[in-house]
Amino acid sequence: MTFPKRECCTSRNPMTQHNFTVTYDSENHFQVLFQCWGSAWPRVMPYCIFNVIIAILTDLLVKKYDFNFHYTGKGHSLMTMIVSFLLVSRILVSYGRFNQVRSSVSQVFSVAQRLIHQIAVFSSSNMNQSGKEWRHEMVFLTMVQLRAVMAVIDYDTDKIASWELPEMDSQMATQLREVLFLDDTTKRFAHHTWVSKCEENMRVPVRLALSLRKTIMSSCKRLDEEMEGAEVNTLLGTVDGIMNGYYGIRAFLTAPFPFPLVQMSRTFLFLYLFTMPFAFLADVTNPIGHYIVIFFLTYGYLGIEFVAIELDDPFGDDDNDFNNMRMCCIHFEEVYTTILDIDGEEWADKIRKRFDGGKCSEDLPKEAASWLQQSVEV
Repeated sequence: MTFPKRECCTSRNPMTQHNFTVTYDSENHFQVLFQCWGSAWPRVMPYCIFNVIIAILTDLLVKKYDFNFHYTGKGHSLMTMIVSFLLVSRILVSYGRFNQVRSSVSQVFSVAQRLIHQIAVFSSSNMNQSGKEWRHEMVFLTMVQLRAVMAVIDYDTDKIASWELPEMDSQMATQLREVLFLDDTTKRFAHHTWVSKCEENMRVPVRLALSLRKTIMSSCKRLDEEMEGAEVNTLLGTVDGIMNGYYGIRAFLTAPFPFPLVQMSRTFLFLYLFTMPFAFLADVTNPIGHYIVIFFLTYGYLGIEFVAIELDDPFGDDDNDFNNMRMCCIHFEEVYTTILDIDGEEWADKIRKRFDGGKCSEDLPKEAASWLQQSVEV
């Protein structure tokens, strides 16, 4: 079995990276302390250095030119509690949102995989042409549904809508545009006068879910041996599971962290950090120690803020972002092996060609190709 040369669908090659996100050995203290991959150090370091420079300049101005910048620092002591409270609240809310969207993404992938298996098992008694065509249609719609969800996730990064994806065949792209408010005929049913490309892109998985449900219900006419009612209901429920995960993702994308809290915490944080050097002027002990303390206090407080910023946006090309396209590619290859197992190499190749999966994954390793060939022979 041969696999044509394939290109990756994203600028960050998901299949040449060995990790889904930043990894580390928690038992290796040296690695944890000095690893730069995914660290907050590169982003925080300029602020730490800038704050130390402020401390050095103010110290020189006081000693050489007798400028009076210092104050008692009682205001800083009171502000410490406010800044700490705002930072802790922000990081907790951000981490909660991060866990929620991570669970939603995982649900979309796991339930989509379950749907593929259910399609294969429930219709396995229909091994004729009509049964294979129905499975082909169901599998294709499921793959397009999953890819459309990824397009919604990555839209802020690449600005590519679902109907513009290279994996989308022209017929499917045309059908999608006809049922969205991008079409002049459909637009007249909109409740608002403006239509956003981003908003319509979020509507695509919903329309594809409808197509999946219609195709499931058409099984009674297209399959020679009808599935049992419980099996049909299970398939419909699995589609609901995919959509529940997608709605969780959409809620995360459309309801960001409350801006007033971000603004307040950022204002107090910057005011607190960059006035810190003035609070140390009243202490006439060794200034080198002051510079070291200012450096690490800036790293600690501002580092937490940058961690919260990372958690607020877990999608994209940053080191700590989810590599959702790599997970998507792995799911597609699981789909191909499932169809290869039940319908053979011809139909597995058909679904690959129709989906144009070459835009989503590279060549499988030789050992994987050999294993697939053995599966066909068996």
